[in-house]
Amino acid sequence: MGRQPCCDKLGVKKGPWTAEEDKKLINFILNNGQCCWRAVPKLAGLSRCGKSCRLRWTNYLRPDLKRGLFTDSEEQLVIDLHARLGNRWSKIAAKLPGRTDNEIKNHWNTHIKKKLMKMGIDPVTHEPLHEKKDGKEERVEVKLEEEKEKKRLENSSMNDENLMESFLWGSNDNYNSNNVDVIGESMWSFPNNELEDFNSVIGMSPLEETCEWLFDYQGFGVLGDGLGI
Repeated sequence: MGRQPCCDKLGVKKGPWTAEEDKKLINFILNNGQCCWRAVPKLAGLSRCGKSCRLRWTNYLRPDLKRGLFTDSEEQLVIDLHARLGNRWSKIAAKLPGRTDNEIKNHWNTHIKKKLMKMGIDPVTHEPLHEKKDGKEERVEVKLEEEKEKKRLENSSMNDENLMESFLWGSNDNYNSNNVDVIGESMWSFPNNELEDFNSVIGMSPLEETCEWLFDYQGFGVLGDGLGI
């Protein structure tokens, strides 16, 4: 169930108020005081709804209304109250005698908010805008650095895999098979002249050097028993 309407919409006048209507409402409020706004239109002889009478009196006709521009002290008070209360305009208006909540809200949106932004202050959080911006830029820089590091690690891993594949499968892209040194060939290969000099020193011919190990095994009987010769 919704809220019950303030009055019957049939026969209710809408649009701008006339001077005669203002006079009737002022005379009724001054003589009878504020009462239930639902009953005011009928008692004051007006063809208006109760809500329209309340807004007309509160925002335009009550004698304690303060007209004119906001002073510097009033603007500063609105800023301080907004920092604590937010957009609770009725509570802010209660701290500024003679100012209505609608008037304060309109002045905030049209003047004070723009003024704060020019001063570098966020009108919602009342904090400096540059600190918020620096924090955002810092997060972006950290994210970029993380992406660069991730990309570098991926490239390094791919290079390692390519090098391993090249080594195992003999790819000519990174390794040349002619340049791979097989262990044993470089360590035990001697020029022919050096080999001849070595044989002459120990007094052994190339044939004897080759068959020397066979004679040793024959002497121990290894070939006869173990090798089946």
